[in-house]
Amino acid sequence: MESVTGNSNPFYDLACRYAQAVDRRNKELLLPLFAVDAKILAPGGIEVNGHEDLAGMPEMMAKMFECTQHKIFNQTISIQNDTATGETYCTASHIKVVDGKREVEDWAIRYQDQYVKIDGQWLFQRRELIVDWVEVRPAMIYGEQF
Repeated sequence: MESVTGNSNPFYDLACRYAQAVDRRNKELLLPLFAVDAKILAPGGIEVNGHEDLAGMPEMMAKMFECTQHKIFNQTISIQNDTATGETYCTASHIKVVDGKREVEDWAIRYQDQYVKIDGQWLFQRRELIVDWVEVRPAMIYGEQF
């Protein structure tokens, strides 16, 4: 069994590119990160299956949150041939407007990931989003404080 650590590995890069695609609400950045039949599972029974569903994810996120920012932390990966499993820690900050006021929800996340190597490139096969806790506090968009 091979292991990969550090910020220079393809799995960390994949997680960072996922965060960028989701935060920018950009399906053109998002879709190439996933196998065609990939699956995402999230709390509340949310299930995203395949590229067709994944293409709608940026719009779904835009309806749920004014903006988001994902920060990727530690990651562990176990590789076996052309498949791998891993866990990626993340804090996802979500800005929402509640009763006319902005608040930030910081989600402490552990992604349970399954990967597949296709044509020499690692892709997500499955991502399960586990939220350990949520912190909610007032927030404002930069410039509102002046």
